[in-house]
Amino acid sequence: MASCSSLSLTNARPLDVHKWSDYPEVNSFVNHIYNLLIGLDGNERINKKHLKVLLLDLYVAWLADPTLKIMFSRNNNSYRSKSRYNEIHIGKKIIAVVNALSDVGLLNQKLGFNDRISGTAFQSRLWPSEKLIEFFYEAKFHQFCIHSNDDRETIVLRDENKVDIEDYKDTIAVKRMRQLLYDYNKLLAATHIDIETLDVPVLTIGSGKKKMTLQISQQNKFVRRIFNNSRWDNGGRFYGGWWQRCPKKYRMRIVFDSILTAEIDFSGLHIIILYAQQGVDYWLEVNRDPYILLNLAGLDPEIDMRSVAKSLLLVAINSNDEAQTYRAFRRQAKSGSREKKLTDSQLSAILAGLKQLHEPIADSFASGAGINLMYVDSQITAKIIERFTYHYKCPILTIHDSYIVPFGYDYILKEEMQKAFEAVTGISGARVKHTTAYYDLLDYEGADWSEVLPSCYDSSQPSQRHLEEVELFRVFKDKPQREDWVSDRTSVY
Repeated sequence: MASCSSLSLTNARPLDVHKWSDYPEVNSFVNHIYNLLIGLDGNERINKKHLKVLLLDLYVAWLADPTLKIMFSRNNNSYRSKSRYNEIHIGKKIIAVVNALSDVGLLNQKLGFNDRISGTAFQSRLWPSEKLIEFFYEAKFHQFCIHSNDDRETIVLRDENKVDIEDYKDTIAVKRMRQLLYDYNKLLAATHIDIETLDVPVLTIGSGKKKMTLQISQQNKFVRRIFNNSRWDNGGRFYGGWWQRCPKKYRMRIVFDSILTAEIDFSGLHIIILYAQQGVDYWLEVNRDPYILLNLAGLDPEIDMRSVAKSLLLVAINSNDEAQTYRAFRRQAKSGSREKKLTDSQLSAILAGLKQLHEPIADSFASGAGINLMYVDSQITAKIIERFTYHYKCPILTIHDSYIVPFGYDYILKEEMQKAFEAVTGISGARVKHTTAYYDLLDYEGADWSEVLPSCYDSSQPSQRHLEEVELFRVFKDKPQREDWVSDRTSVY
């Protein structure tokens, strides 16, 4: 077994049992590897199915980041082959397949272990041996031959313990949600979504114990909708896709089929929803910055009070009580920052000020209201996705209350966000804002867009890796040079 440092073992993700491909080149590859295995008993068809899933996931992980490991459970109870969320029916046989690959030197593994530094217990780790990597290099297929299983479940219902519920009823509403996500995922799968400047499609995000890597991959675009607490009116947000974990500074270089994008988000969405539920149009009737507090004494003047107030208020909306609010605030504050050193007493004073500022909705702070607000914002997002998927047939990415579209669809997105907000809340006063560098130039009708866009982005050019990959994607998918959704403005740069 190859040695592997504790540090590199933390760069890992769970095994994805949904990887699949029916391409003959993939099947030939799997058959070749299968013939090298010894001592693998049982049905050959089932064995090869498990081997294919494992090999494809190892290949995708290695291709995106050669240092990435696969987290693997060796507990038989971790694999329920007859599961709504395991459409390929991967069962405990996968453990025998892992052992067989390891026995012939095709797979490295580190059995479950305790990290001596952090004291944290880790699942087993898998990664391809040099011998298997040689087979990867010789393979007659590429990454775009691999996809998520077509029948993968997109609607997830979880109980109060965050355990997926298997036997929920497929109502008309559930079927409608599932169909939208099926069609939306098809649109995403047909679009090359990338950060064009990266030579290696991997980002390091976070720091310290929170440090991790993010793989920018065309196999990491699948979106699901997750409901909570065994209820269809709790949660319901859209999750999945590498862009949801991507830092904002990188999101401005996200491209769809090499076309630049724009991002727009709602201003103070949950605050505005809470007011709307009280029948108040916040931006019409109140119209003030929801995070500005005055006359707070005894706090470090170097602290950005608006930023603290905003973070504390958003945390409070999603917390069950004040003690949880303060812990959550400090947990997300940057290590060593002044904000992280704020005491419960100081945070209590700030929260009291926010309650006074927002007296009509103060009862919702530190009350667990967030899960219900997530359902409301998920309804808004569902309407926006539906419009872009069916009406415009144009890809859109969502980060809860923020949306990314091809440049040129900015105005359309603004209108659709406002319409969706009104349709869900009954209030017409949604305020949205650009977060992209050129937002202040968008209303300048005389702008020469071929000059405006390049001047607003850094000087980095698309990487050779991106250019080669997007061309391979276009040819393999038999994509036209210009998709129907491409407008005159989107194609300008």
